[in-house]
Amino acid sequence: MSEYDADILAAEYILGVLDAEQSRRFEQRLEQEPALRAEVARWEALLGGFETATEEAPPAEAWTRLAQALDREETAVPFHTARLQDGDWVPIGLGVEKKFLYRDSMTGTESSLYRLQPGACIEAHRHAKAEECLVLQGDLTIGDLRLNAGDYHVAGKGTIHPVLRSQSGTVRFVRGAIA
Repeated sequence: MSEYDADILAAEYILGVLDAEQSRRFEQRLEQEPALRAEVARWEALLGGFETATEEAPPAEAWTRLAQALDREETAVPFHTARLQDGDWVPIGLGVEKKFLYRDSMTGTESSLYRLQPGACIEAHRHAKAEECLVLQGDLTIGDLRLNAGDYHVAGKGTIHPVLRSQSGTVRFVRGAIA
């Protein structure tokens, strides 16, 4: 174990983030290793009486207050507009770009535009959540399924998409799990 690893382990011990087995093994090492005891003392001095949290259930009304606060946060900005000229197209693969539109942290989903150059493809992938796709321009082939402008497609949670390709290039709107 390097000095860095010992330093981190000592800090984790002081902060109380080690599980019971890790703490037991660490305490056995403390009995045998003066340098490790010195690291623990150093962290105790640095944190100046930091007390670790006890495992205690939050009050019953805590979840209600949290949900209300999140509802207020979501309604604080009731509208979001993304203009065509705003934002950047970010390369995410050979001939594939993504433009982020909106992220909904409450549902864990985001909305984006994907642009594929002619002949570009996106490798097969699994969907953590259902993903909606609306082809806005061009063509998109998903395995044996060909979609054109105006076509809509949903991939359900847990499904595996085969390779996605575009013969002439495409722009598509996608709403799915936050990447």
